[in-house]
Amino acid sequence: MMALPAVGEESTARYDNIPIANPVYSFLERAEAKGLIEGMSLAIRPVMRMEVIKMLKMIRKNESRLSQADLSVLEKYERYFEIIKEEKLVVFYSKNDTSQVLSSRFFDDNPKYVYHYAEGESNVYVSPLFSLDNMAVGTDNAQGKQMKNAFFTNYGFRINGTLGGMVGYHLDATNGGVLAGDRNALWYDEHISSNVKFNALNSDFDFMESGVNLKYKNLFVGISKESRKWGSGINHSLYVSNYAPAFTSLNIGVELGIIHYLFTHGSLLTHLRDSASFGFNATLPSKYLTTHRLAIRPSWGEFALWEGIVYSNRGIDMNYLNPFSFFKSLEHSLRDRDNSIMGFDFVVRPIDNLEFKGTFILDDIIFSEIGKDFWSNKYAWNIAMWYSPKLPMDFGLEYIRIEPYTFSHFNYLNNYTHDSRAINTNLQPNSDQIAAVYRLWWGQKMPLELKLAYTRHGDNTYDKDGKVIHNVGGDIEHTRYWEDSDRVKFLDGIRNDYMTIQVGAGYELFRDFMIKGSYSFIKGERSGDLHILRLGLQYENF
Repeated sequence: MMALPAVGEESTARYDNIPIANPVYSFLERAEAKGLIEGMSLAIRPVMRMEVIKMLKMIRKNESRLSQADLSVLEKYERYFEIIKEEKLVVFYSKNDTSQVLSSRFFDDNPKYVYHYAEGESNVYVSPLFSLDNMAVGTDNAQGKQMKNAFFTNYGFRINGTLGGMVGYHLDATNGGVLAGDRNALWYDEHISSNVKFNALNSDFDFMESGVNLKYKNLFVGISKESRKWGSGINHSLYVSNYAPAFTSLNIGVELGIIHYLFTHGSLLTHLRDSASFGFNATLPSKYLTTHRLAIRPSWGEFALWEGIVYSNRGIDMNYLNPFSFFKSLEHSLRDRDNSIMGFDFVVRPIDNLEFKGTFILDDIIFSEIGKDFWSNKYAWNIAMWYSPKLPMDFGLEYIRIEPYTFSHFNYLNNYTHDSRAINTNLQPNSDQIAAVYRLWWGQKMPLELKLAYTRHGDNTYDKDGKVIHNVGGDIEHTRYWEDSDRVKFLDGIRNDYMTIQVGAGYELFRDFMIKGSYSFIKGERSGDLHILRLGLQYENF
């Protein structure tokens, strides 16, 4: 029988999810490459709080393999995740906490909450979320030179906790807007520019992510709306990424030793090309993504098989609610209407401090046409190397390639998009990219990070009305039409190559209050030069 804590004591069971924006994932990536968190996985994010705590405890057991900078970062996260217990400062008292945060202790290095309460196997944490940013954007292209600047804020709250030692819950809700400057500068923020209030209603922007998880022994059941990263890699997640807005899904997981299984069924947003996409008269056919992933996690890494189905314009199909089936055959039996995708991902650690990871996705294939530039042989893949020595630095190298027409579909409602954005990556079909990453850990939660990337893309040719004149498979919204050639060469079409340089870092002024800065430079042969400079203050990590 499970022993219960005494009344008023904190439950150690915490099953809420840690948002993918939390910088702890960068530190865990370093630990993974060093072989410190065997049996754990970062290929599917977000991760439950208890899993993150377990990984941090595993890292502490191997502290002799860490640098002094690593140990400093580890201690910060041990405090953040309450492995090291500290007095909590609150606005509203409870019988657990009576230390006032609105006092001279506001700048103390103690955890701070609006409210906290714990009793038995249940608890609740209420925290503020706040950011104040300035973004400056400079362009230099055929239209001339332009400079835009926006000063904006985003604020809200986070509620998370556990009920009965089995149910975890979390809710993040924020609202933001431009305080001064040109709101058009925010079109270069992928997160904000995907918000319907901002891009369609010409208003402010708001975000919400939430979920409820039930964990009982080997079984996990949850429902959540949240940003995700599914797939192994460094810069790209080929199953699902946060490039598209968050979507809601039902999730069922099972753990049996080194075997891990996850089933999801999610609701996506689609659009009709000739119809309103928002407001009372919008016509939005239903669209769903269902996936499952079977993984083994031996000591040397992880290997997983994955399947996905996108279907639309009908209600939830009971056939796809079966969490234990083979989707490809099932899709054929349902008259071959839907967009089926399958693949595998892996993490291989041949020696400590070095790992190789990658993902392969097969969209469609005709075996007799392999090697003949046949348009329907559609696939995408990435492979990466990550090196984390004892010195407080990491090095990564990644290559990704997406063949023409990949992720598109004859029924454009079934293409691999959510709310008009690719579900997985910001690269279009008929593209590739090679990228290098360097991280320097200097005792802060966020490392100094430098990214270099070179991207190539072959685009379609369009007329002034947006109709495709020459289709080379360079747009996820357009599959091959009957008048198009059935042969296509990789990177054919209008070439758009560009180089990207990004640098960013953060410094914690006091507990959970950070100053963050980043600079991006994109130089394109056709698009010209783009400079993005961003500096902001942030409370909490979101």
